[in-house]
Amino acid sequence: MIKNYLKIAWRNITARKFYSILNVCGLALAISCCMLIYLYVSYNLSFDTYHKQSKNIFRLIYNLQLDKMLYDNGSSYATYLGLKTEVPQVKQAAFSVDRQSFIVSVNGDITKRFKEENTVSFTNADWFKLFSFQFIDGSAAGLNTPGNAVLRQKIARKYFGNGRATGKLVVINNRPIRVVGVIADAPYNTDFKSEIYLSFDSLLPLVPLYDRHFFTDMGYLSSKHSTYVLLNNAGEKNAVEKQIINVAIKRNFKEPLKYYTFKLLPLNETHFDTRYGGVVQKSLLWDLSIIGLLIIAIAIFNYINLTIAQQTRRTAEIATRKVLGGSNKQIFMQFLTESMITSLIAMATAVIFVQLLLQVANVYLFADEPVHFVSYGSFCLFTAVLLFIIITGTGVYPAFVLSRISIARALKNNAINLSAGLGRKVMVVFQNTVTQSLMVCTLIIILQVHLLKNTDIGFNRKSIITIPVGQLNASQKVQINNAFKNIPGIQSYSICYKPPSVDTRQSATIRYNNQVKWEAWPALFAIADSGYCTTFGLKLIAGRNIRNNQAKPEFLVNETMASMLEKRGLESVVGKSLSAGDTQGNIVGVIKDFSVKSLVNPMQPTILLEDKNLQTNLAVKLSGVETSAVLPKLRDEYNRILPDQLFSYQFVDEQIARLYQKEDIQQRLIWISAVVAIVISSLGLLGLISLIALQRTKEIGIRKVLGATVRQISFMLSMDFVWMVMMAFLITVPLSWWVMSKWLQNFAYRININWWIFAFAGIISILIAFFTVSFQSIKAAAANPVNSLRSE
Repeated sequence: MIKNYLKIAWRNITARKFYSILNVCGLALAISCCMLIYLYVSYNLSFDTYHKQSKNIFRLIYNLQLDKMLYDNGSSYATYLGLKTEVPQVKQAAFSVDRQSFIVSVNGDITKRFKEENTVSFTNADWFKLFSFQFIDGSAAGLNTPGNAVLRQKIARKYFGNGRATGKLVVINNRPIRVVGVIADAPYNTDFKSEIYLSFDSLLPLVPLYDRHFFTDMGYLSSKHSTYVLLNNAGEKNAVEKQIINVAIKRNFKEPLKYYTFKLLPLNETHFDTRYGGVVQKSLLWDLSIIGLLIIAIAIFNYINLTIAQQTRRTAEIATRKVLGGSNKQIFMQFLTESMITSLIAMATAVIFVQLLLQVANVYLFADEPVHFVSYGSFCLFTAVLLFIIITGTGVYPAFVLSRISIARALKNNAINLSAGLGRKVMVVFQNTVTQSLMVCTLIIILQVHLLKNTDIGFNRKSIITIPVGQLNASQKVQINNAFKNIPGIQSYSICYKPPSVDTRQSATIRYNNQVKWEAWPALFAIADSGYCTTFGLKLIAGRNIRNNQAKPEFLVNETMASMLEKRGLESVVGKSLSAGDTQGNIVGVIKDFSVKSLVNPMQPTILLEDKNLQTNLAVKLSGVETSAVLPKLRDEYNRILPDQLFSYQFVDEQIARLYQKEDIQQRLIWISAVVAIVISSLGLLGLISLIALQRTKEIGIRKVLGATVRQISFMLSMDFVWMVMMAFLITVPLSWWVMSKWLQNFAYRININWWIFAFAGIISILIAFFTVSFQSIKAAAANPVNSLRSE
C-alpha cells in the first residue's frame, strides 16, 4: 500500500511540473530563511554556555543613579577582594584587567614585532579555575608570579611557529615576559576575546597609569576591570548582592552607596544585556524567530491554496477512487504522501542552499562576527521538527478537505467554489500583510541607520584618521609637530584619547564654582589637546580654546553643560572653577554641542580637557587630495619618531560606522526576510491566478466572443487579487507603525515615520502583485476562444 501511495504521489507531482516547482521553490526558500535565522539565533544563545560552571557564574556590574540611571559592566579590584574573602556564598572569584594593547617583540628581536590591539589581559591562575580553558601545554600556575604569560595557540604559532612556545621569551615595554602555558584557541561563541594573559603582578610595571590606589580604592571603577564570581548556588544571587553593601562599608564606600548599586549579572546574560556591554539584544533574536515562523506560514499557506485550488482538476480522480471503494482515509493518505514528498524535496534543496548561503552571509553580512554551526545534532533535530511542521501544515488540512468531497459533488465538478473561498482570501491577505509589514520595517530601519551613520552633531569627520601612538614625551611631540608641517596633505592634528562619536564611558561627577554640593548629573570627557577643535571642526561660541601643558587644568564645556550650570547665558560659565572628578581647573570656553557617544544617546554635558595619561592617539585631518600619497610619508615619519611602535591607522568614518553594527545587521536580516517573503507571495499569486484562469477558461472564451477585450479580461482576473493586497495594506499601516514607533524609542536621534514610507511599500506591493497576476491573466485572455468553447 505504501509503495502504491508513493508511486501515485510521484506520478501526480511530475504530471503537474509547473505547480510542483512553485511549491518546492516556495517551501525551499522559506525553509532556507528559517534555517539561517535558526543558526543565527542558536549561535548567539550559545555564547559562553560551554563553561562547565556557567549556570552559577556571575559578573559584577554596577548602576549609578544621578539625574538618570547609568549602567556599567566594570568593577574594582578592592570589591573583588572583598567578595573573594568576606562573602561565604562566593565559592570562587576571578579578576582581570582587559582590552590592553601592547607592542610585543619575540625574543627581543626588533624585526619580529607584533601589535596586539585590545587583546591582552592581566589576571592570575584563578581565572582559569573559574572558566573552562583547555591547556595544550604548561599551566596557569605561573600567572601567580610576575613576568609570565599564557598565550592562545594561534598567538603562540604566530610568534614561534610550530615549535614549543612554553619557556620562551617575549618582550613588552622593554621587559622580558616568559611563556608559561598555551591554551587552545577560543571557540567562536565566546565574549572572552583576550589572546594573551599576563600575570596580574605585572600590571604596575607594564601599565604605569595604575597606582597604589588601584588595590585599595573601591571607587577605582572601570569597564576594563572584570570581576566574575562562582556561587555555591545560583539562587544565592540576591543574598550576595546584599553582602556587597557590607564589603563597601568596610572599605569607606558608605557615602557613595547613596548613588551606586552593585549587581550580579548571570554569565549567560552578558552577551545580551546591551546596558552592560552586550552585543545583541534577545528581543532581536525573538523578533527574527517570529519572522522565520511567519515566512514558513506564508509558504504553507501557498501550498494549501494551490493544492485546494487544483481540486477541480482532480475531482474525477477523487470520485473514481470512491466509486471503486476507496475510503476517505486512503484518499487522505494519498494527498498526505504527496505533501510529504514535496516537503522532503524542498527540505533537501534548502539544506544545500543553507550550506552555500552561510558562507556568503559570513562574508557580506556577518563579516565581523561570522555565524557557525553550534551543534550539528541540534541542527538536525530542528530540521526534523521543521519538516514535521511543514508536512503537517501542508498535508493535513488539504488532505482532510479533499478526502471528504462527496461523490455527487465530485462528479458534477463543483466540489469547492474557489472564487468565493473565504479561507483562500484570508491566507492571501495574511501573506501580503506580513510581506508589506516587513517592507515597511525594512524601509524605516534603513532610514534610521542612514541617519545614525551620516549625521554628525557639531563636528567634522571627513578625511580624518586616528593613529595609536602610546604616551608621547615632550621631544616626540616636538618632532611630530615639525614633521607634520612638512607634509602638504596634513591640515591639522590632535593628540587625543578618542575621536567624537566613539562610544566612551569616560565620565565623572562635577562641582561648579566651588559650590558645596556636587551636581546630580555626570559629565562625559573628551580628552585631547588644543588641536582637537581645529582637527574636528568644533565651534567655539564663548571664551577661548584650551592651552596645552598648563599647570592648572583648563576646560572647554559644551553648550548643553553650560546651560545646565548657568541660567544667565553661556558666557557666564567662562572663568569659573570646575572640579571634574579628581581634576580641578577653570572653564576657559564654551563649544557648540557635539556628540561624544553614539546617536542612540541624547546630547549629554561634555568637558574637553587634557589628560596626558590617556592621550594615546593621533587624530590627523587630511586634505582629502592624494591621500594614498600622504599616508606613506606619514608612515615614514611615524617610524622615524616612534621606532618602538608599529604604524596603523583607521578612518574615523569607519569607527563611527561600527557603532551601529547591531542596527546594520538587523536592517539586513529584515531586508533579506522581506525579499524572501515577497518572492514566496509572488510564487503563490502566480500559481493561484494560473489555476483560476484555467478554471474560468470557458467564461473567458464566452466573454471574448461577446466582445470583451484582452485588457478588460485581464483587469477582471487581476482585480480580485489587487483588492486583497490593498486590504492587507490597511492592516499593515497601523500594525507596522505601532511596532516601529516602539523600536525608534530606543534612539535619542530618530527619523519621523512619514506617510510616504507606507505609501511606497503599498505601491510596490500592489505593483508586484499586479504584474505577477497580469503575466498569467494576459496569457489567458489572449488565448483563442475557439479552443476553450470547443467542448461546448
